[in-house]
Amino acid sequence: MRRKATLLLIAIMGIVLGTACSYDSEKALKNGDVVNMNGPVYNFVMFEIFLNSIETKNADTVRITNYSVEGDPIFYDLNYDGSSIDLEVDQSKDKYKGDGPAKVQMSCTHMATDDGQQVVTYTLEGCDHQSADEGFIVLSVLKEEEHDH
Repeated sequence: MRRKATLLLIAIMGIVLGTACSYDSEKALKNGDVVNMNGPVYNFVMFEIFLNSIETKNADTVRITNYSVEGDPIFYDLNYDGSSIDLEVDQSKDKYKGDGPAKVQMSCTHMATDDGQQVVTYTLEGCDHQSADEGFIVLSVLKEEEHDH
């Protein structure tokens, strides 16, 4: 009987700790993150404010929280200091991140906007990281959704 109670307690603690450590989209939105749910993008206004800060050369930060198909968060932390944009990609919570490093950092010279027919893509360019020679896409937004969220 005592063993069953101990196992039950361990199971409950595991569930509680697992839930406490998760970073779901509701928590991300409450924290002011731009949330990319593999299609819909929420809290886009925070990204627009960041873009405006770049344009006016005012220091600013923004976090984009992307969610994998499995629901794991992948964080893009962007920091603009008035001249360059630093990016940290944190995949440490993604169970299927592969063999690469959990965190990657790079510094980039500017943000490019590609205004396609259906999608607007925001890409960091002039980056000092070898995997970003062609640029690093930080966000793609369907035009019909751009101002809905």
